[in-house]
Amino acid sequence: MSSPALKTVDLAKTVASGDDRLSILDSVELQLNAGDSLSIVGTSGSGKSTLLALLAGLDLPTRGHVELLGRNLGTLDEDERAAWRAARVGFVFQSFQLLAGLSALDNVILPLELAGVTLAEARDRADALLRQVGLGHRLSHTPRQLSGGEQQRVALARAFACRPQILFADEPTGNLDGTTGAAIIDQLFALNTEQGTTLVLVTHDEKLAARCSRIARLSDGRLDVE
Repeated sequence: MSSPALKTVDLAKTVASGDDRLSILDSVELQLNAGDSLSIVGTSGSGKSTLLALLAGLDLPTRGHVELLGRNLGTLDEDERAAWRAARVGFVFQSFQLLAGLSALDNVILPLELAGVTLAEARDRADALLRQVGLGHRLSHTPRQLSGGEQQRVALARAFACRPQILFADEPTGNLDGTTGAAIIDQLFALNTEQGTTLVLVTHDEKLAARCSRIARLSDGRLDVE
């Protein structure tokens, strides 16, 4: 039997607050199988982004551990966690985080080159992905020449470029208008389905959450998985 794509065991996170310790997350238990989609829902300040950072190994828990694609992240140092994520994990951020000096095409090519893909293959794959998200006419444009929706579509193409096994998205439509955001989400789920990628979304949007196969609600540091 294959291991789950994502699993947490007694996950907790506390931070210093003056002379005291503030509990952000406590006793979080979660298991997600390959190809599943999960939305993490909660009010602002409930710890959603903190949980996402722990699940992706960008931060370490105070107690418990995360198993990401079969590896216990608690047994790896920072460089080893980065190496484990490199060809397996994709990210979509609310703020896009594109490189301003690179074209849309080069923003998508870059992670492929870093993963060791030849330039010719990287260019072909990036071109195909950008055309798939409707940006075939914007390949040479830099981020400042693109609208917010177009930038997020470049970010989606970049996130899927290395064909990740799991993708984390933190409020991926937070900076977009309703119509553009809906189009981005349609593309996100289409790519998710076509590539069989496990999807973990942080959102405050109940309609978006309902599109995922599972919903996890975060409140008072506790996670309730439906």
